[in-house]
Amino acid sequence: MPSFCDLISYAVDKIYNSLLKLLSTCIARIKCLLYGIPFGPGLECFGTVYMIRAPYSRIELGKNVQIISSSRRATASTLYAPTRMKTLSRTASIIIGDGVGMNGASITSRSKKIIIGDGTMLAPNVVIVDFDGHALWPPKDRQHTPSFETDADVVIGKDVWIGMGAIILKGVSIGDNSVIGARSVVTRNVPSGVLTAGVPAKVVRLLANDKEPAVRTDV
Repeated sequence: MPSFCDLISYAVDKIYNSLLKLLSTCIARIKCLLYGIPFGPGLECFGTVYMIRAPYSRIELGKNVQIISSSRRATASTLYAPTRMKTLSRTASIIIGDGVGMNGASITSRSKKIIIGDGTMLAPNVVIVDFDGHALWPPKDRQHTPSFETDADVVIGKDVWIGMGAIILKGVSIGDNSVIGARSVVTRNVPSGVLTAGVPAKVVRLLANDKEPAVRTDV
């Protein structure tokens, strides 16, 4: 049986977590109202959430979105930083679907769209961007050439699971129901219903309905 001290510690921890979630959610909702960020009912937050919206750009949160932004609440891993959603220009947009969960995610749209479909889960420390940041070539141009013309939309389908520390780069489309392995770097489109992993990420196997998914042999 648990000791009296264990019961007291458990009770205090539950109360503290409940109060912190309530406070974090209230602050996040107030930020959304002040910054012109639409959000659906059921939004829940735990910890500080940074939402930075450039004038005329869009950040939208669907119904029942859960944002974990503190290592205290994260179960699989510590979080490197609080969750951040940021747009950098008037044409940028971040659209979060219904029932999406994220943990210490960094989502940055410079000039295109980043769309995350309903029911998708982002494990701790996922990074999603729609741009390179600087011109790739020649080297002398990198510090002063933003290379906006290479930006590209990122579209993540419904019920996708993106593993810990994965990086989703510009121009990527991920099909419904797929899984992205931990620490993967996704540089090209991912079809629906597959497990993808690696650097760069490749399809590892199909996610069939049976207990042993079919192995993909053509990659």
